Amino acid sequence: MAEVEVKAMKDGRLIDGTGAEPIERATVIIEGSKIKAVGKDIEIPNGAKVIDCTGKTVMPGLIDSHMHFFGLSKTNDIFIQALIRPRELALIKSIYDAKDLLACGFTTAKDCGGINTVFLKRAVAEGTLTGLPRIVAAGYTLTQTYGHGDTLYFPQECVDGRTSKHPGTRFTLLCDGVDECIKATRYTLREGADFIKVMTTPGLSSERHKLSDVTFNPDEIKAIVQTAAQMGKFVTAHCTNSRAAKNSILGGIKTIDHAIDINDEVVELAKENGAIFISTLATGSQMLNYGAELGVSPWLVERVKTIHALAYDSYKRIRKAGAIFAIGTDFNNTPLQPFSKTAIELELLVKYCDFTPMDAIVAATKNGAIACFMGDKTGTIEPGKFADIIVVDGNPLADIKILQSVDKIKLVMLEGKVEVDRGL
Repeated sequence: MAEVEVKAMKDGRLIDGTGAEPIERATVIIEGSKIKAVGKDIEIPNGAKVIDCTGKTVMPGLIDSHMHFFGLSKTNDIFIQALIRPRELALIKSIYDAKDLLACGFTTAKDCGGINTVFLKRAVAEGTLTGLPRIVAAGYTLTQTYGHGDTLYFPQECVDGRTSKHPGTRFTLLCDGVDECIKATRYTLREGADFIKVMTTPGLSSERHKLSDVTFNPDEIKAIVQTAAQMGKFVTAHCTNSRAAKNSILGGIKTIDHAIDINDEVVELAKENGAIFISTLATGSQMLNYGAELGVSPWLVERVKTIHALAYDSYKRIRKAGAIFAIGTDFNNTPLQPFSKTAIELELLVKYCDFTPMDAIVAATKNGAIACFMGDKTGTIEPGKFADIIVVDGNPLADIKILQSVDKIKLVMLEGKVEVDRGL
């Protein structure tokens, strides 16, 4: 039997992800894939490989709890690509996108819709691919007819992933009524999903909808949740308003993603039911700053302005109430949404939503792991958890924007294996 490698990360500033005060000149002992010991004045075992982190910050790998590995080419037009670009090209590109995200310090990614990730996970599991973050995959997403994902300027036979002759990035299943929702849930699980993503409201880009609209009935939501639960899977809601959020939480959905317009009643309901809110400010921020020059429709840029004001208020409310809150971005590594800027979500929460830098880091580590239903495995630097760790040149508590500087991410470790080393 091969001897388990032991590593010792010493003398760094430790931010462990729990929200506790940093520990200066801390030591982290790693045995194989797991963290063995953490703290000050810990004896380094003989023969351990020592990683000197003096003057740097040691912290958990970051987690994006809402993103997509669409594998798009260097354009922002997802809909044109869905028609003219072969799915196989998207799958190949997604491999490199995943490597890019890990290189930016994100060790776990919750992909909230897209078929590429199902294959990426299988390729990692069989050893064909390495150097990718841990992936939690939704695979196909569920929407109703005339819901978000029922792309209205396509013929309907081109929309559903089970029947489309133009698969491209099509990853939607249309389902109406309890029986169809049950079957679509089972189909998604059959195709390899780790969880179910359901569109309970229209989306930002749904021009013919209002964001106050609600999709799926309560009985449909409950049917989806119960069917997923029978296989030990959780359900995530794409959700932009309080009416849909209330339906979702009462129906048993566990994460409320986007959470743009959320009232006090819904926040308290989430706390009572253990539901988790997930932010996605980054995409809108990129649209406001760069959308015009990158060809985003003017009506969409205007809609984002209104949405962001609502989201700021909602996220402040959620934080103040102490509900569980994780970060997402909705990024997919296009020029408008580059993975190199994924950590901008933390800056936006600090800048606009009354989060402290430590609040934002907890949202991107500990709470991200909770949102991926693996809080017992990762998200904090504690004994027994996977050694998913990054080393940062600087102090993100003093300047949260440091996490957006990829050259400052000096080391990325996933399950005890150093995947990225920038001269540490």
